[in-house]
Amino acid sequence: MQDQRKRARAQWALVACLTLLNMLAQIDKNILVLMVGPIQRDFGVSDIQISFLIGTAFAVANILVGLPAGWLADRFDRRLVIATGVLVWSAAVAANAAATAFIALVIARAVVGAAEALTPPSSYSLIRDGVDDRRRARALSVYTMSMMLGTGLSLVLGGPLLHLVQASGIHALPFVGEVSAWQLTLFMIGVAGLPLSLLIFCFKDPRSQRDAATRPQEGLRTVLRWLAGQRRLFVPLFAFAVGSSMIGFGMAAWIPTMIARRWGLELRDIGLMQGGLLLTMGPLGLWLVGVALDRATGLAAVARIGAVVAAATTVFSVSMCLTGDLTAFWLLDALVVLCSWSFMAVASTFVARTVPAGGIGMVMAIVLVLNGLIAQSGSPTLIALVARHLYGGQALALPSAMATVFALSGCIAVGAALLLGGRLARRETSGVTLERRMPS
Repeated sequence: MQDQRKRARAQWALVACLTLLNMLAQIDKNILVLMVGPIQRDFGVSDIQISFLIGTAFAVANILVGLPAGWLADRFDRRLVIATGVLVWSAAVAANAAATAFIALVIARAVVGAAEALTPPSSYSLIRDGVDDRRRARALSVYTMSMMLGTGLSLVLGGPLLHLVQASGIHALPFVGEVSAWQLTLFMIGVAGLPLSLLIFCFKDPRSQRDAATRPQEGLRTVLRWLAGQRRLFVPLFAFAVGSSMIGFGMAAWIPTMIARRWGLELRDIGLMQGGLLLTMGPLGLWLVGVALDRATGLAAVARIGAVVAAATTVFSVSMCLTGDLTAFWLLDALVVLCSWSFMAVASTFVARTVPAGGIGMVMAIVLVLNGLIAQSGSPTLIALVARHLYGGQALALPSAMATVFALSGCIAVGAALLLGGRLARRETSGVTLERRMPS
């Protein structure tokens, strides 16, 4: 019994470390949003240039490195891959302090996006191999919490931190010279991440070097052939993940603007409220879903949980966009945050239970790349296009467009989860098992 408790503590410590590092990634990713005004003032750039810096430069680099990151996770020491990612993105964030031209910020942002893509596939793979099955879904849910916790902390603490730096009166750095307050803030955040890159080496990679040498090395082509053979299951899974993330990324992009336009709140107050919900309701929802997934006895039950989560997210997000009462809006927003990112716990649990060990990193990389390529890049733009061409000229064009896109995306996610659950239930009834070996 004591050995089991010790093993459980060690596994949760690994999950806590991976969660902390991904929280750092989200902080480093999102903190730049609070620096838009000072950056425009110092470099004289337009809104379009700022949107390229914040969105495109990061997203393109992140997507390009996504699949190679999955390949690395399946072949090499995952601790080394994670540590390299943390080290590189932290250094890139700190390097903003030395930027004297806007292009330098763009390059640093692209490096951050590329480095942050390295860590999730290896993290999901480590949890798959390093955490017992009876607590693995909860572990995956805790890791997914890092996205909300990091984003929430950047919204809640970013402004006060920048204010403290401004009040400190420090205007220069050794070997760099005079810097702005926002540059000094980024420098401090980046430097803080450098020693944290070593934390992962406090844990062993459960995949031994002998296992790595004897296990078949799964390349992208091999994984794609295996997925093609299981397409009746994984096409609905990918559609469920993309449809769900369309809502999440659409909210992240447009919720602050929608609130400011509709109710006239200050962005600082919006950030504090939204950040507070991300820090409380998001982790609560993910933990509850993780508990339900750990109790799910079959893959069909996992898919049904996904359908419930997607349906709740859709109903709450559409209602949130359409309500005209601010109090009702915040209540519905809390329910959306409670449910909205639980789909990643469902998807990662399904992958962990079905994909051969040698392909976990690559398959999770495919999920993340699809989410980034279609949802993160497409959802904000689609909402803007619908607002302009379908609801153009109306006072409530933006919330109406968000409700429309969220309803369509949610229907896709719910339908895909139900389709997946039905196919899995028929397989379980007929005794058909999933092929757990990659094609040679």
